[in-house]
Order: sequence, then C-alpha cells, then structure tokens
Amino acid sequence: MSRILYMLIGPKGSGKTHIGTVVDRHTDIHFLRVEPIWLALVPGEDGWQKVEAAVDDAFLTHDHVMIESLGAGAGFQDFFRALAAKYKIKMIRVFADLDTCLACVRTRSSADHIAVSDDKAAEYNRIAAAVTYPWALEIDNNEPASDAAILAAIGRLNTSAP
Repeated sequence: MSRILYMLIGPKGSGKTHIGTVVDRHTDIHFLRVEPIWLALVPGEDGWQKVEAAVDDAFLTHDHVMIESLGAGAGFQDFFRALAAKYKIKMIRVFADLDTCLACVRTRSSADHIAVSDDKAAEYNRIAAAVTYPWALEIDNNEPASDAAILAAIGRLNTSAP
C-alpha cells in the first residue's frame, strides 16, 4: 500500500483543523496538527524540519497522514519538495471568504493556534488564498461544510485517480 500525505491548504481560519479532525475521527487517515509543533519550537529550531520529522514519525504507524498549512513561502516549497520525494501527496484546497476566516481567527484559542494580529492574519490569508497547486480536491467551507460533506469528498478523493 502506498503512503499518502494529504495537505489541507488554505487561509488561517478557513477550517483546516476542523476538517482534519473530522477526517481523523471517521477514516483511516491520521490527522497531524502542525501548529502545536510550531508553538513548541525553541529559538534556533527549524520548524519545517520539525514538522517533516513529525510527518515521518506518523508514517511509521499510519499509511495515510493529513496535515494543515497555508501552503505559501520559500520554506513551504522546500518542505513540500522533501516530502514529495518520500510520499505521494494529494493537495486539498480549503477556502472560505477571507472576512469569515478573519472572524474565526479572532475567536479561536491562541493556546492551540499561532497567535497573529488582525493585520498579519489578513496578509497571510491573502497570500494563502492566492496559492495554486494541482488540487486533488477543493472544499468550499463558507457554510461551513458538514461532517458528512467532508467525509463524502474525502471518500471520492480516495476512489479517484491520482
């Protein structure tokens, strides 16, 4: 069986963590939250290397792993290339109205998410909303998507060609 890494890509507050949690709870895809890894960094540590090591560790016990990211920046590109050399990757775009995303960022716990100012969140979200990849799946999370809709989309993704 091939190891597949699913990357949820989208703005902060678009619902990536919720989607990953639903998928983890109801499928054989393990969701690895990466923000806690970034939050635990000590000065001088490379966050991308730490996340890559955590992904590698997750694949020791799971054939399917899902992570979340904005999908932007030079560090992400190097991270992506390193993982693509080891695993099959399916890119999943998660999108929602940027004002809705910002409202979600304002109300969530900074204990579980990287705290950023409204201005920085808006800047990061504009960048994240503009990235393009060969999307294997797109999830419109404006409503937000129901658990059943999320699971159905992931199910279709797993029965489709690469």
